[in-house]
Amino acid sequence: MAKRPKRPRDWRGSRSDKAEAAVNAAPRGAVERNMNRRTAVGVLGSLAFGTVAAAWGRRALAQPVCTLTPEQIEGPFYLDQAHIREAISEGKPGVPLQIILHVLEASASCAPIPKAAVDVWQCDALGIYSGYEGAAIAPRHVEPVDDKTFLRGTQLTDAAGAVRFRTIYPGWYQGRTPHVHLKLRVGAKAATTQLYFPDEVTNAVYARAPYGRHPNRDTTNATDRFLAPIADRSLVMWTMARDGDGYVATATVALRTS
Repeated sequence: MAKRPKRPRDWRGSRSDKAEAAVNAAPRGAVERNMNRRTAVGVLGSLAFGTVAAAWGRRALAQPVCTLTPEQIEGPFYLDQAHIREAISEGKPGVPLQIILHVLEASASCAPIPKAAVDVWQCDALGIYSGYEGAAIAPRHVEPVDDKTFLRGTQLTDAAGAVRFRTIYPGWYQGRTPHVHLKLRVGAKAATTQLYFPDEVTNAVYARAPYGRHPNRDTTNATDRFLAPIADRSLVMWTMARDGDGYVATATVALRTS
């Protein structure tokens, strides 16, 4: 089992973890309705995250090994108001992006976890989170200033532990490299992470519209204060592939649920 890197400190001091590896999962349909996450999936407890130290893709996973990985922060822009859907952009312009996750048990078998609630949230191409346009960036959670919901969504994993969201490539904001936030809930337990993009892909995307309206990115993967301390950054990176005019980002997340 791989040595666990030193944990970066969470803004809230919560214990949450994250993970990465490539997976090729079938798309799932979306149920277009809203609910409060506390009603739908519960909020207490925490899960130990792990990563699957082998690639999935279209080939079989040989001798899977799930190892614990560093935690990541929730950040100030999480909203506990679920929007059960696959397509989350709500018409926001940007380079098309599909994100595909496979949620597994952190054990020798790496068994898939069905019916895990997966929340994702991210900023738009100009670095703005829904609910917070014009709001100051703070180290802890701040209350939203509007009722917008773009680039937020929740889905349940299928029988294979797979889930897909259709979104856009995120922009950047001061002090942060591009990332997608991820919260997973199994029963009454929850865990939080962030997953990041290769700089070379980000550079290519940001040369396109509408990202040029927000130029001069001030933070890369090497200088992001939450990503940089992680010894093995491959544990928290999306695996990227071109998909027409856009991209597909894949990752595998392993959870210890007991």
